[in-house]
Amino acid sequence: MANAEKTSSGSDIDEKKRKRKLSNRESARRSRLKKQKLMEDTIIEISTLERRIKENNERCKVARRRLDSLESENVALRSEKTWLLSYVSDLENMIATTSLTLTHSGGDDENVNVEIAAGDCRRRPWQEYSCGSLQTLASFKT
Repeated sequence: MANAEKTSSGSDIDEKKRKRKLSNRESARRSRLKKQKLMEDTIIEISTLERRIKENNERCKVARRRLDSLESENVALRSEKTWLLSYVSDLENMIATTSLTLTHSGGDDENVNVEIAAGDCRRRPWQEYSCGSLQTLASFKT
């Protein structure tokens, strides 16, 4: 009887080993599938990130070209501003240092005095400098 118990317990042990092997194989298979799924997801994510990096690099290049253009335009505008400030300063100096009184003789020898006010020639930077009195100033300055 002890022999029969031993045999049945031996077959129980064999059955347990077989079930454990089967369970381990199934667990290893699930682990491989999980790892494969993780790898596929990672490859998809890498592909997506590479595409986004490429798109961002293109946007960055466009922004850099726009920045370079704006910086160049800014330099030109600053130069123009400097020139215009100098021009206005020269005009103001000319007006301040020149006191011009024009005398016009009428038919009855009456004199008409005309003074050029400083405000006559002031323009905004976007307005055209076409002040007729500047030409008058220049011609009578001598």
